[in-house]
Amino acid sequence: MKKYRVIEWATGVVGTAALKRIIEHPELELAGVKVYSDDKTGRDAGELAGLSVTTGVLATQDVDAIIATDADCIIYCPMPWDLDEMCRILKSGKHVITPCPYWFPWKQNPEVTSQIEEACRIGGVNLHASGCNPGGIAERFPLTFSGWCNRIDRITITEYGDCRDYASEAVIREVMNLGKTPETAKDNPIQAILANSWYEPIDMIAEGLGCEIIKYESDNDYILANQDIDTAAGVIEKGTIALNRSRHVAQTREGTEIVEEQIWFMDDLHQTRLESKLDIPRDSGWRIRIEGDVNLIFDVQIDASEQKERTAQGIQTTGFHCVNAVPLVCDAPNPGLKTYLDLNLIAGRMGTHTER
Repeated sequence: MKKYRVIEWATGVVGTAALKRIIEHPELELAGVKVYSDDKTGRDAGELAGLSVTTGVLATQDVDAIIATDADCIIYCPMPWDLDEMCRILKSGKHVITPCPYWFPWKQNPEVTSQIEEACRIGGVNLHASGCNPGGIAERFPLTFSGWCNRIDRITITEYGDCRDYASEAVIREVMNLGKTPETAKDNPIQAILANSWYEPIDMIAEGLGCEIIKYESDNDYILANQDIDTAAGVIEKGTIALNRSRHVAQTREGTEIVEEQIWFMDDLHQTRLESKLDIPRDSGWRIRIEGDVNLIFDVQIDASEQKERTAQGIQTTGFHCVNAVPLVCDAPNPGLKTYLDLNLIAGRMGTHTER
């Protein structure tokens, strides 16, 4: 069996899940681990992944040493990401798989696309952005289900998230705008970055359907807290945003509307802590709705008894999905950006005794 040597770059929540999957994947061999903190430096990768195994691979903060390491692929998971760093890795001859952008950047980021494709050409390798949402639910799943349809009038992908147990204050307040006033949220520069990020999956869906997008729109609806709300990311104060509903919409020349929607909130489904209520059919998960001459609804739910566990599992799926893509990305011909439209099915691999 062919083995692929893989480096894990960054060991946050997603990176740690990816590291665990690299160690346990039967077709992969862990080649290195890049970390950012002194307390992780020098520790065995198995310990960092929470496994009772010793890999002999020790974590390092040395970028030059990691890039010089003999490997086929790097799972690149830092937040924030560094485009120049990504291109340096690609030029070194290593494939890159990442939960960071760029899922389908040709229309939203043409200059970045050219920079990445040039780095891929120099290194003779591929870059693939993968994950959960975006990176799977936002584009791969809707395109898969579209094969059951004839005329499609609208595709809507909605993420529902009760975020009270999510401990990343930076994500909660700066990315999701929860805990901000509507005035400060309006001026948050991350909004434009998020719009580009959500338009990329929309562009991929349109490409997969053979549609031409003629108009983009985005909007946000906020509901404020009617009392202080204790959360893992701190107190959401009364009068600040406790529910953020954002929509990114594209109209196509063919008449199909594509909607990426996120509803992030700091309450349960009863919403008694909010100044008003929104119709929310589920506390956390995703719903894909396809409307046309066939109407379909698909719900994706992480099955766990506790919200905290379910949230952690949802984040882990991003890392697992990235790692499971390694053989396909490494073997894909014609160096460059690779999306789900270029790759075969990404599946888990459980062992080495499958029948041929």
